[in-house]
Amino acid sequence: MCPRRRCAVAWTFILLAGASGGCYDAREVNNFLLKHRTPVSGAEYRVLPPDVLLVTSQRVAEINNLQTQIRPDGRINLPLLGELCVAGSTPAEIETAIREAAQQYYDEVDANVQVLGYNSQRFFVFGQVARPGPYPWTGHDTLLDALAQAQPTFLAWPERISVVRAPPPQEGGVKAEINPEDYAHSGIRPEDPDRPRHQLRINMMAMVETGDLSNNIMLLPNDVIYVRPNPLAAVGLAIQSLLFPIRPAAETIVTPNVIRDDLE
Repeated sequence: MCPRRRCAVAWTFILLAGASGGCYDAREVNNFLLKHRTPVSGAEYRVLPPDVLLVTSQRVAEINNLQTQIRPDGRINLPLLGELCVAGSTPAEIETAIREAAQQYYDEVDANVQVLGYNSQRFFVFGQVARPGPYPWTGHDTLLDALAQAQPTFLAWPERISVVRAPPPQEGGVKAEINPEDYAHSGIRPEDPDRPRHQLRINMMAMVETGDLSNNIMLLPNDVIYVRPNPLAAVGLAIQSLLFPIRPAAETIVTPNVIRDDLE
């Protein structure tokens, strides 16, 4: 048996052995659940590029019913008032900034800001789903909402859904001291005890079949949902990976016959 084949067989047994493991951690649940159950995540929505805002005002006609998209530099350009830096601000904070700018031209001012396009804040779904990728975060997104949109496939393991929540900063990377040898082996930085990562394992079928939605957590921006393959699918995917180099060669042999048949 060639080394590659032996390696694949070994990994198949490892996958089967690991498939039966991975218990639910009741303590980890508390890092994801809200202290008081509410219909929203509790996190303030702070706008970032390329969110779209709607500005209305009864007293400042120049900005009434104005739609504007936040530029890559984090600014918006308002008629009469000019440019305002709004990236990282809440709608209420933007309203205050607009009123302060408008006071240079009007004695009485008002402003209302709404988010029309939630384009910047996202959560992610990967694994055995029909629609993997990023999804817009609105502040009222639950785990079941995300899974219903992503649609787990028949290869999924619904009893072992993982949700990963990383500490900030979650975007742009962070400079830290790492061991080059460890990083070269795993590609993962060591966990900072002061900034722990949290991983929650959820039994989706238990929620669906029993109606117990107490673990239907509210998602936060940059949460990662991973739908792992079921044990049988994991073995099948490992075999498919093993046969991948063989398939292109077989297809090149078949292709000329297909072309010849078409010509006849």
